[in-house]
Amino acid sequence: MYRSIVGALACLYASLGVFTALPLVGRLAWSDPTVAQRVSISVVLGVVAVLVLLRGERTGQLVLLVVTFVLATPALGTFPVANDSTVGMLLSAIGVMAARLQPMTRALALVAVLGAVHAATVLLLDLPQAGLSLDAMVLVVGTAAAAIGFVNAMQASAIETERVAASNRERERDLTRAEAELAARTMSRRILHDDVLGTLHLLSDSTAPPERVRQQCRTTVEAIRGVISSDDHDGGEDPAGAGAADPDPGLPESYAGLVEALRAQSPVPVDLDVAGRPQRLPVLGEEHRSVLVRAAAEGVRNAVRHGHVDAVTVRLAADRNEVRVEVLDRGVGPGPAPRKGFGLRESVERPLAQAGGRSALLERPGGGAALVLAIPRDPGGALHHAYGLTTNGLGPVRGLARTVALPLGLAWSVVVVNNVVRHPETWTSVVVAVGWLAVTAAIVRRIERGGPGPAWVTLVALATVVVQVLGLALLPAGAMLDFRSWSIGMSAVPLVVLLLSLPLPIGLPVLLVHVLLVLLAPQVRPELTGGLFPWGSLNAVITCPVPSLVLGTLIRRQGRSLRDLRRLERALDQRRAADAWRATMTDLYFTHVRDEVLPWLDEIARGERTPDAPDTVAHARLLAVAARDDLYAPGFFDDALRDDVARFRSEGGVVELRAGLHPGAHERALGRVLRALLPASPGRRIIVTPPAADDRRVRISIVPAPDAPAIDAARAGAGSALRADVDPYRAVLLVDDLPGSG
Repeated sequence: MYRSIVGALACLYASLGVFTALPLVGRLAWSDPTVAQRVSISVVLGVVAVLVLLRGERTGQLVLLVVTFVLATPALGTFPVANDSTVGMLLSAIGVMAARLQPMTRALALVAVLGAVHAATVLLLDLPQAGLSLDAMVLVVGTAAAAIGFVNAMQASAIETERVAASNRERERDLTRAEAELAARTMSRRILHDDVLGTLHLLSDSTAPPERVRQQCRTTVEAIRGVISSDDHDGGEDPAGAGAADPDPGLPESYAGLVEALRAQSPVPVDLDVAGRPQRLPVLGEEHRSVLVRAAAEGVRNAVRHGHVDAVTVRLAADRNEVRVEVLDRGVGPGPAPRKGFGLRESVERPLAQAGGRSALLERPGGGAALVLAIPRDPGGALHHAYGLTTNGLGPVRGLARTVALPLGLAWSVVVVNNVVRHPETWTSVVVAVGWLAVTAAIVRRIERGGPGPAWVTLVALATVVVQVLGLALLPAGAMLDFRSWSIGMSAVPLVVLLLSLPLPIGLPVLLVHVLLVLLAPQVRPELTGGLFPWGSLNAVITCPVPSLVLGTLIRRQGRSLRDLRRLERALDQRRAADAWRATMTDLYFTHVRDEVLPWLDEIARGERTPDAPDTVAHARLLAVAARDDLYAPGFFDDALRDDVARFRSEGGVVELRAGLHPGAHERALGRVLRALLPASPGRRIIVTPPAADDRRVRISIVPAPDAPAIDAARAGAGSALRADVDPYRAVLLVDDLPGSG
């Protein structure tokens, strides 16, 4: 933020220095007595611009500007130059510098004192033709007030942003850890549900082709190892590609982020193909990008899971109506009538439909599948992107827009009233002042509500052109040489506020149109300048709007850097959280899978065990039931209780665990009840259900009801923590468990 501010200020001082030197070009002879003063003022402003850019603002620079003003400006009245505003520009530079180094009251006081000193000096030297007019003084004070408010608003915004960021950083990290844990948990549950259980159910079917079973076992073994192994995160690589060099340097920023996020989530390499020139791709809004990342990631997972591929290609394309992302593979293919499962419906169709997009799963000629994702182009993508970067780097612009617009608008309103009173024939031009104030109010109001769209920017740009042309048409003869050209200068008020949040390719043409209008006006109406060049009018539409445009560009660059740093920090937090959860996840979900299921499936995949053998089929069914325990109640058993349950099931009994049971039952009364029931209830069905929301008791249903000694044994294990309801058909035991176990 600091570099953005000093860069814009350096640009402002340099611009003032250039316009101070312009009277020397073709308007003054080098023998003119004021040439030395004008050159010194221009050089001082240029030196200050360089020093500010290299070292920032210093009190010595302010002192240099003040001394230059006091010594050099009074002499400019000896040979006054028409349409010269050197005194006002130097005093504006002092006001801007004071805004950076002093409190508001002191800065304004300094500007007022210097203006009074200048006026007194001019009076004492008997130079009535020169000095600061009322219009110039009011405008200088208004500009200084706007600069002070502008800088203070930016500083306050930066301080507030940092304060909020510091207070929320730990909370954001907690949320990041929770998101990473949720992602790891979801992934592990998906592996259990889709791969492990699916493969065990396939093994339970003795009619399945052996070669297909072996291939499925190989795929599942790879999936399990990918989850329980952390080797894929070793080697010192940046997490999720954070901090790595851009693998697709020609890709626009929003699409590079899409590809980066997709590659980070993909279990296989993702190749990139861009239809046409990458630079022609339209800016992709953050909301559309997140939808496409989610949908494309699901397409990649489906290609790996169902198409059995080891690589996919993502193709990016766009036309005047929509952006398309295609996930292409050369795998098994979806067939002529593909069936869309849960993932395609929830991760692809629904979010795309909510964003106005569509999807299609197609069979590719020559084999493989193509998941086509299409989403409407965001007409305001570039503008919203620029506005978002501006607010990210600067903070909310509500106070900033008003802080700039109010003092400038008030100062120019005083200038308008003063000129209409002095020149009553120009009263019809008041409609132009009202137009500029209305346009400014519309811009401020729109910026307060969010990023502008292309239609709105076009409309406002046209409105400024219309008001500018109307003001030029109503100017009286010679008006562009003095403050009667206030309608030109007043255009800087809306332009300064508008250009701050516009990207350079859009804001620069808007500014150039007004510059061209000022340059063309004397060609159409020569009486406006009497043959002189309108330096003052040109200064009005350049000096303030250009720094605003530059400042917005610098702020957005700062915003990109800040966003990249936050992305890296977030990626590191996600990696730490995912690694921490990986260990917990392995214990809760995959201990049994790793120790028993994985070696057994590996033997089948290598051909060491016959898939359709009766003992293989029977063991697959037992393992599938145990895998369901890990899926619905991870960490519920310890090894000893798991062995007791497995023995009970192998002897014909059934144990069903319902989702929501709290881990660690073996350490509580619930585990003691189960250990007592299992040997005393052979062949029965035991269902364990978590407590209801307003209860703390776990429900154990036994069908048919066991003998009374079995109930007594369970009661002995739980003591007063157990309540029993027994009839000839079933027994229901209610066991007090830990609060929140559901």
